[in-house]
Formats: sequence, C-alpha cells, structure tokens
Amino acid sequence: MRTKLLLSFIFFSSVFLAQTDSLALKIKQESYFKFNYENDFFSQTDRYYTQGILVSFIHPIVKYSPFSRTLLKLNKNAVNYYGIHAQQDCFTPKSIRIDTIMFGERPYTGTVFISHSLNSLSKEKRLLLQTQLDLGGIGRCARCEDEQKAIHKALLNIRPLSWEYQLANDYVINYRTKLEKGIIYKKNFELMANANFRLGTLYTDLGTGLNVRIGFFDPYFNNLGLSKDPASRKFKIYGIIKANAKLVGYNATLQGGIFSKDIYVIDANNVERFVFDGTAAIVVAYKRFSLTYSRTYITQEYHTGVDHGWGGIFLAVAF
Repeated sequence: MRTKLLLSFIFFSSVFLAQTDSLALKIKQESYFKFNYENDFFSQTDRYYTQGILVSFIHPIVKYSPFSRTLLKLNKNAVNYYGIHAQQDCFTPKSIRIDTIMFGERPYTGTVFISHSLNSLSKEKRLLLQTQLDLGGIGRCARCEDEQKAIHKALLNIRPLSWEYQLANDYVINYRTKLEKGIIYKKNFELMANANFRLGTLYTDLGTGLNVRIGFFDPYFNNLGLSKDPASRKFKIYGIIKANAKLVGYNATLQGGIFSKDIYVIDANNVERFVFDGTAAIVVAYKRFSLTYSRTYITQEYHTGVDHGWGGIFLAVAF
C-alpha cells in the first residue's frame, strides 16, 4: 500500500512539476512589438526598392489564428513565437524623371500584405525554423504612387513621373521558410548558417546564407533578440553581418502578377537568376528595448539593371 502511495505521489508530483515548468515557460516567453523602416534615402538614391514599412506583433494569441495551422514547428520542446505583420514595399525604375515607359528598366509597383509567422526555436540544438504565410496584393492597391508623390511634395522634391505605367493589381499568396543552424558560439562571437526558400505568386526562389554577430549579446537561440528575464544581459551592443545568395525562379515585382495583364514588365530572359545581397547592422539594446541601424547592398536583379543599396531603422520592444 505504501509503495502504491509513494508511486502515486511521484507520478502526480512529476505531472504537477511538468505543468509548472510549462507554465513557467509560457510566462517567461516574450512578446514583441516591432517597427521596421527601410529607404534608399540612406544611400542617397531614389530607385528600385525605394521604401519598405513593416509593423510586427508577436504574441501567443496569434497562435489561435486559423492561418497558424499552415506554419511549421521544430519539435514539442521548441519555444514557438507566433506573429502577425503588416508590410508595404515600394519599387520604382532607375529614374523617376522620365514621363514614359523606360524599356529594360524595373516597372513601378508596390506590394502590401498581411503575414502570419512562426519562429520555432530550439536552444539545445541551436536551431531556428521560420515559416511565414503572406496574403495581400501587388499593384495600385499598395498605394505607393500616392505615398511617394505626397512625400516628394512635402519635401519640395521633384514630382515622380510615369506611375501611370505601374503594374496592375494582382493577388499575393506566398509561403516562405528558413532554417537556421548555429555553427560557432563564443561569448562575443556567433556564426549561423541558413537555407531558405519562397514559393508563391510574389516571389519564388531558393537561397542560402551566413549570419555573424560580434559584440555583447544574449545567445542567438535564446529568444528573438530581447528578453524580459531579469537574469539576461541588460545592456547589449553588437554588430551583425549577413551574406546571402539566391537562385531566382520568379519575381512579380519585375515580371508582373501571374493573373494580371500589365502594360510593361521585365522579360523573363532579362531576369538575373543568381542574386547576392549583404547587410551590415549595429544593434543597441537596453532591457526590453532595442534600436538597429542597417545598410543593405544587393547585386543587379535583371541584366539591364544596376546594383542597389538602402538603409533601415528598426525599433523593437519586448513585453
């Protein structure tokens, strides 16, 4: 009888402790609000990818969205961060001063979409699996024409010409996946490698890359960059260097939507199939707040184009 009672006590104690650990994990898991702004103003140009705005809300409640069922987890021990995002990207040709179609140049266009994402983290295996579903539109619906003209007017800058030739409206349904693995971890140095792909009506491509962090930070696979754990490092400052290569199958911002009829697009034979990009950034964080400044460089995306660069400012808050 005593043996049965002892075994029952051990069993129910282990169940209670497991539930307590699970609850503690949920309490410790951070939620985030992020705001990202990118513009080629930082590189003193006004062409190609000219502006991007991204607002992110990462919180366990997003898990209950029906779209979350499309997202992938690592395993039952992974820490899962579900997020919802609103994003707008704007694109122009090399010159906005010409009032007719520039054949051989990128067409005017914009994209706007809502995304559901999952960052699935395994601290023990140093793995991060990112999956994301994008739903939205490309073309006039993004309102990039109105936005760019309003900004230029407010800044007493030249009026952008030829937006009337922008890509027609079409649907954006895209799925993206990235698997990242920790290769080297030292106190002040980390190296990660990744493989990624995107598939859908906006982008279809396959890529690989490296991510380096140097400085004072919490381990990369602990969380998504900020922690509310009192034991974590309060002040962080570090540099980031990223290098990526991709094989391009389809790019709707160049070639137009797959269902629309456009006035002008980049011909498939003109699309550069191998594209490389690199990013350098500096991150300063204190407790639950972080500020990042980045510069990105990308090789030409079509044969008659040129290389391009832009800068970005990113704000993040953990709660």
